[in-house]
Amino acid sequence: MDNLIREGVKAIILVAVDGDAIIPAVDTAIAADVKILAYDRLIKSPKISAYVSFDNREAGRLQARGMLDALDADNRIDSLNIVRISGSPADHNTLLYQMGQDDVLQPYLAVRKVRIITDEAIAAREQVSAQRAVESALSEQENDIDAVLVSNETLALGVLDALRAANLEEDTLLAGQETSQFSTNAIAKGELALSIYRDTRDLPYLAVSVLDRLIKERPLLDLQRCEMADLTGNEELSGTIFCVLLPVYTLTPENLFDLVVKTGYESYDDVYREVPDSLRPARP
Repeated sequence: MDNLIREGVKAIILVAVDGDAIIPAVDTAIAADVKILAYDRLIKSPKISAYVSFDNREAGRLQARGMLDALDADNRIDSLNIVRISGSPADHNTLLYQMGQDDVLQPYLAVRKVRIITDEAIAAREQVSAQRAVESALSEQENDIDAVLVSNETLALGVLDALRAANLEEDTLLAGQETSQFSTNAIAKGELALSIYRDTRDLPYLAVSVLDRLIKERPLLDLQRCEMADLTGNEELSGTIFCVLLPVYTLTPENLFDLVVKTGYESYDDVYREVPDSLRPARP
């Protein structure tokens, strides 16, 4: 960042690994009249020029709602045991997923229809760490786990390894958060009950379009104004920023073909790899 400022750049598109730690560098850039666009991950400063991402809090809501619906939570008498394996706490998207999940889960937690028996954040995308966390939860609960919520595909792979080792891959629902070749194929094979679809092809064009307007000092008044307190869950943070939050969708076996294959996001052969012909839809 310091080198870019010295080189005289006019604007920076920044993917923040840690939305807090980067603030001093961002403040230095803004003081030098450099436009800062937060890409996909929030920078927790109201001084940034704009923020473009997906509606990741809604992604958490959709994931939790999809899990509860798949488990028929509203019509069950027994309590559901849930494991949540989240990503790095430094990644603000992880917090947004959790906030969205909690929006949906809280009423069920309040009346004990749902119990979060393990709630673990894993700092890196470590498959083995996710596997061990779920193995530990299975041991403590004597395999009585109804579902696992995961934040990314690497963690999902580790969870799936743990479930397979316990012969529970068909009994314990696994809900993911990403659209990738692993997750779409896992949904097609029945290993992943659901995930969240984000058309990531849209985000780069959006970022360049917004940045172009910033550099040319064209107004962004048509963009949404987001409260920092709402974006962070921290009422002590004040201020608003221009933001665009692209839509997200629940991805299931029923809409997998339409959302992913027909739109060209992934190929038919990648999505339905190792799926028997009798269980595949007709090739487009």
